[in-house]
Amino acid sequence: RLKKYEGNPMYPHSEKAERAMLDAIETAKDLNEFKERMFAENLNVKVAIALVKDQETARLKHFQSMEETVRADGPRKILEALQGMEERNMSDVMDLTSESSRISDQNRIDIAVDLLVDHFWYDFTAMENVEVNERAEVPSKWKAEHKAAAEADRREGAKLWQEIDMPAAKQWDPNWKMDYSLLSQSRHRRKLPFSDATLKRRIEDHKKYRGI
Repeated sequence: RLKKYEGNPMYPHSEKAERAMLDAIETAKDLNEFKERMFAENLNVKVAIALVKDQETARLKHFQSMEETVRADGPRKILEALQGMEERNMSDVMDLTSESSRISDQNRIDIAVDLLVDHFWYDFTAMENVEVNERAEVPSKWKAEHKAAAEADRREGAKLWQEIDMPAAKQWDPNWKMDYSLLSQSRHRRKLPFSDATLKRRIEDHKKYRGI
């Protein structure tokens, strides 16, 4: 297994741990001596910890480079947990598996909650329809019809927000509410290819459309 990681800069901890395991195998007189050394030195747990450490370090570095702060929380917290396990000289790999899974599951929920702000740009077509009906230059006899259509769209947007979108969001986070400030953060801002002035205007349009 050492050959999988040997010389790979992404797996320095795994290479070291696997080398120690190989050394124990090669220098043991028999299987019983190897087992005794493996458990005495906690080699199997160190191999497991090393692999998780290398993988999560790579994930953390990637997400930080992309300014994906919420996604980066998962590997960061796993690495913090690993440090504590090493300090306690953890002897059960299942503890590592359980804690990593718990942190990853919570991080997936945090990511899902963070992505709820995508309601903003999902609604762009509807907001544009409202804008067209409100601002289009049409003959006087059609103005009332266009105004009524815009008002109807807004009523429907507000109704859907209160009856469907908000209840669905609160299943993820009971305290959730739309936070437009998130749209200025890199992970969301790069999805919106227009100027800050347009973003500011569209936020106000969205509040009106959704009755927020």
